[in-house]
Amino acid sequence: MSEARKIANGESKVMLGFIVRRCAADLGHVPSPAEFATWANDQTQNGKRFCLFGKEISPSAAKIMFSQPGRLVTVSEEGLARIWRTTRR
Repeated sequence: MSEARKIANGESKVMLGFIVRRCAADLGHVPSPAEFATWANDQTQNGKRFCLFGKEISPSAAKIMFSQPGRLVTVSEEGLARIWRTTRR
């Protein structure tokens, strides 16, 4: 089964647990909620800065996300492209 799903309006959905694992791989350790929020809010691709979830998240929102690893969340197109690029080594 694919890690990402397209829904009717074309948005991509990814399981939170997969995104947290991607962050951990980038950081080299399991992130704290503050580290995850910083990582998700400060992505770059082709010199362009973007937020992985389409808008900034707070450390308190990240803490809630950690408790829901199976939840599907919307990820920006740039974020999805970055996640797939870095996982296909």
